[in-house]
Amino acid sequence: MTRAAIFGPGRGAAGAQTLRSQVREGLRAQIHAGHWRTGDKLPSEADLMAEHQVSRITVRNALADLAAEGLISSVQGKGSFVAPAAIVQDLSRLQGLAEALARQGRSVRTEVLSWRPRQPTAEVRQVLGLRPGQACMQLHTLRHADAQPLSENHTWIHPQAAEGLSVEALQQSDLLTLYESRQGLRVVRATVDIQADLATPAQCERLALQPPSAILRVERTVYSQADQALHHERSTYHPSAFSYRLNLAR
Repeated sequence: MTRAAIFGPGRGAAGAQTLRSQVREGLRAQIHAGHWRTGDKLPSEADLMAEHQVSRITVRNALADLAAEGLISSVQGKGSFVAPAAIVQDLSRLQGLAEALARQGRSVRTEVLSWRPRQPTAEVRQVLGLRPGQACMQLHTLRHADAQPLSENHTWIHPQAAEGLSVEALQQSDLLTLYESRQGLRVVRATVDIQADLATPAQCERLALQPPSAILRVERTVYSQADQALHHERSTYHPSAFSYRLNLAR
């Protein structure tokens, strides 16, 4: 069997880049080279059409590819802009999101969608060590990084750990910080489960995603020094705006 039969044609007429990929890769190279920096506006569709001698649909498809990767963001009626780099949270250290972002010079805003007592599912009841019929506090939030939607979060908090917490406090600080500063609880460990998933229509709307879209789904249970589960959270992250990093040694 020939090489062409295995790998496909070479870079002749049939193997050359498509016009869409030429525009996309040209823009990508300029962004990585620092020609445009975070927040800078890219040339208009008309300017890109003239520069690359391509149709408007080709330009729009190339921009859509870069937006899907999180390299740029498009604002209707205003144009396309270089997006901030993805947020990275180090898994080798237990920290809240706001704490992690502050170390990277990024800002985070927490929007509390609901904060109320709820009967947990059997799974959450077992994780938190609650008695049958015992309620916990459920927190539903939407977090924004640099004014862009980052994650939707559902958190079930042990009633004792939730004592004294308010919507105002939850909007201003991470739960880990509140446990230690207000409750006098020492947080020592967490279990984390990370999976890829497809976003629901509601998640697409809240995270400003175009369906169908993938999401990063993260489940985390946080424990006190007494090995009591303080809360269990399920978060869905914008796929191109967030990543985890784990440093391993051998």
